[in-house]
Amino acid sequence: MAGKDNFHIVTNGEAYRSAQMNGDELRRAIDSYRIKSIINLRGKEEGKWYTEETKISAENHVKHYDLALSADREPTREEMRSLMEIFRSAPRPVLIHCQAGADRSGLVAALWKVIVNKESKGEAGKQLSIMFGHLPVGPAAAMDRFFEGWQPELTKEAIPNA
Repeated sequence: MAGKDNFHIVTNGEAYRSAQMNGDELRRAIDSYRIKSIINLRGKEEGKWYTEETKISAENHVKHYDLALSADREPTREEMRSLMEIFRSAPRPVLIHCQAGADRSGLVAALWKVIVNKESKGEAGKQLSIMFGHLPVGPAAAMDRFFEGWQPELTKEAIPNA
C-alpha cells in the first residue's frame, strides 16, 4: 500500500503508519490489516477528513484516538503522558497517522519501536528518515531533537509491562 498515503509497517500485525488517507484508502487499510485503533496525531479538527475518518472508524468498530502533536516543536510532557496511555490501552493493530506520515508519524513510530517492541533507539530511529519523507532540517528537526534527547527508561514507568 506504499504510495501517496505513505503507508508502512512499523511492526507487522501490531502497528502501521501512514499519511492522512481518504475514505477508500482508510477502509482498505482497516480491512486488509485488521486495524483496531487509529492514533490521529493531527488532533480533533472540524472538516471533511476528520468527519469521514471518525465515521469510518465508528462503522468498523475501530477505536479512534486524537492527539494534537506539532511537527515543528518537541512533544510536551503532557503529550507524552497521553501517548503512553494510548500505547498502553489501544487495541491492536494500530494505525498511526499525521498529515504527511513523515514527521509526527515517524517520531511516534520510533517511540513505539522502543517502548512496545523494546528495540534499540538506534534501530527505532530509522523511522525518522527520508525513506518515509522525513528531513531532519528546519522546523521538523524538532522530532529528531526530541528523540535523540529522550530517555526511554523514564517513559517506561508510564507503561506497565514495558
